[in-house]
Amino acid sequence: MTPRPLRLRPWLVRALIPPRLIGTYVLYTAGGSPTYVGRSDTDVRRRLLRHCTDRHGDYFTYDVHPTAVSAYDVECALFHLLAPEVSNRIHPDRPDFHPTPCAFCLPRQTRLHLQSSGRPEHLATDAS
Repeated sequence: MTPRPLRLRPWLVRALIPPRLIGTYVLYTAGGSPTYVGRSDTDVRRRLLRHCTDRHGDYFTYDVHPTAVSAYDVECALFHLLAPEVSNRIHPDRPDFHPTPCAFCLPRQTRLHLQSSGRPEHLATDAS
């Protein structure tokens, strides 16, 4: 994520983020509290520009990802980490081609089994 929240303004989003990049983002209030976690599997710039007109936040942080799967993993982590504070009430959707469930939602026993079987706990990989 960007090191500090940036003002959510169309000109700034256009200046900082090239089009057609996969990414995740967090929207913040003027007071600095996170309000929304999101991602775009096709164009994070376009998604943030839509939030500029919807007025869902005053500030934002973002990160660019090489694949929709890695963006999904980061969005899930942010969703679970910030759940008490953000307005998101529905868990992030998996990309259509991604069969592995959210690593943060797996029961503890499943995570332990995956660790003991030699598979990393971070389930999604670019190879899968």
